[in-house]
Amino acid sequence: MYQTRELERISKKLVDTIEDELSRVGLFYRIFYRVKSSDSTKSKVIRKGENYYNEKGKLIRDIIGIRVVFYFSDDIDLIYKYLRSKFQFIEETVDKLHKTEFAPTRINIVFRLPYADMIKEFSDIVNNKLVDSTFEVQLRTILSEGWHEIDHDLRYKSLNDWENSNDLERNFNGILATLETTDYSTLRLFDQLSYRHYKSKSFIAMFKTKFRLKFVNQEISKDLNIHLTESFIKDIYKLDRIEVIQFLLNIKFFAPLTFEYFIYLLNLQFIRNDKILEITPKEIIDELTS
Repeated sequence: MYQTRELERISKKLVDTIEDELSRVGLFYRIFYRVKSSDSTKSKVIRKGENYYNEKGKLIRDIIGIRVVFYFSDDIDLIYKYLRSKFQFIEETVDKLHKTEFAPTRINIVFRLPYADMIKEFSDIVNNKLVDSTFEVQLRTILSEGWHEIDHDLRYKSLNDWENSNDLERNFNGILATLETTDYSTLRLFDQLSYRHYKSKSFIAMFKTKFRLKFVNQEISKDLNIHLTESFIKDIYKLDRIEVIQFLLNIKFFAPLTFEYFIYLLNLQFIRNDKILEITPKEIIDELTS
């Protein structure tokens, strides 16, 4: 049907597009991709039967798969919404959590390839009426990633190995429940840590632990530092992290995310402290208001 390496160019372009946005706003993440081999695609058609696709109007939509793995679980819903606004949404598999059941949850989203030339190149390479010009994105946390890999390779692909072992299967799912609890506990830990830094007036440490972003430079100029009053720092501390990152994603800034630049942006958008507005570089104001 096709050579896997021929699809690598398209996959890399997609990864670069997503990575540019996530890195620009300083999120902590890892990103991976894979191209389903021609043999694997053939096996899927054989396993389900060509009539399954023809009669139900379904197409194979995961030839290109991208997985984004986040350090912090609250980034998943944020980027899920952002990706749905950025790419043409086709379908998704988003499992709901159950109160009393240990079970893996998936956030798998299928999007249309974003560019006309990319769609044509993909179609020319694959050349199969059962394959759609789409790609799949999976979102995970870094703690759950390893569990999902084990689950996919050693349970999903080998269901017969787990017959008559419901107790062990439940225990295996329980490991994931522990990891999900750890994800939640990590967020609460950083909330407490940022509060301690706030109370002890360790303002740079408070910035880092509250917003949990990669800052290129942590230095603050003397001109700005003298205006970082307790009242202003309190206003910063009260900001909602998710709302701040949504703001960063939605504006087209291209300068490196330094502490100083970050403070100017937050003040312009959320706080409007007059003293800091007076010293804000004109290019930052123009960038935000253009």
